[in-house]
Amino acid sequence: MDADAKLRVREALLAHLEAQQRVTGTAVGREDSAARLDQDSSFSVDDQSQAAVAGDLGGLYAQVEERQHSTVANAESIDFTPTSEVRPGAIVVLDGDHYVVGVVSSPFECDGVTYEGMTTGAPLFAAIKGLHAGGTFTFAGAEHRVDSVA
Repeated sequence: MDADAKLRVREALLAHLEAQQRVTGTAVGREDSAARLDQDSSFSVDDQSQAAVAGDLGGLYAQVEERQHSTVANAESIDFTPTSEVRPGAIVVLDGDHYVVGVVSSPFECDGVTYEGMTTGAPLFAAIKGLHAGGTFTFAGAEHRVDSVA
């Protein structure tokens, strides 16, 4: 994988993370709106209960949105220059699965390949940190091989 391909993966990752953040932001707005009762109208106890639940959900979504904002900022700061060693910013292929090291992310597509994020706090990262293509490691009781590192 060359530097241009890594940049496309980085751009796809950021677009994916930002899209998730926008969806969560929309949910925050929707729940905040549902939590507000028109004080000039009459409302039932059920209306009050539903507004309280919506307020709680809005607060939870806001916390998720804050974490997503932090994840985007982290992804933007990672060094995506080509590397031969497993480290944050590396793209690692293990048993045919593609990972972007250093950021949490659900699966996303780039150039027809599915990638997933792997945080530096993940047990798998601890097992492969510093390895190069062809390196072997044991994880979950099984021997594995690093297919490639970029």
